[in-house]
Amino acid sequence: MAARARKQIEPLIPKTREGYADRAEVESFAGGLMISHLHCREMGHNWRAWVARWDEEHRCYERALRCTRCRTERWQSISTSGAMVASSYKYPEGYTAQGIGRIVGEGRDALRLESLTRALADVDTAHAS
Repeated sequence: MAARARKQIEPLIPKTREGYADRAEVESFAGGLMISHLHCREMGHNWRAWVARWDEEHRCYERALRCTRCRTERWQSISTSGAMVASSYKYPEGYTAQGIGRIVGEGRDALRLESLTRALADVDTAHAS
């Protein structure tokens, strides 16, 4: 039986795509974020029910969820059958990254490292006291 040839594995080379944020831009942006905004961008929002009402004009339910950390609002229009009709977000000042594009891949990695670095600094400060 002949030996199988090993498949050559090429390293993954990140490619900058149109509309997506560059890692260096995300690092700079993350450094200036409030910790609550950084946590939500890294780990996702912590949604809680906030508003629920019937919208007579549009004949659907309107619901708002609000993040307990950063205060982002998620507004939803829901039909009488439960189908999502529309959804939108209202972000607090300083949350959005204007002009750098969508944060994915290495950009998300940069957010994680910024969050981790701050957590380690907090632990070091707490132990120094």
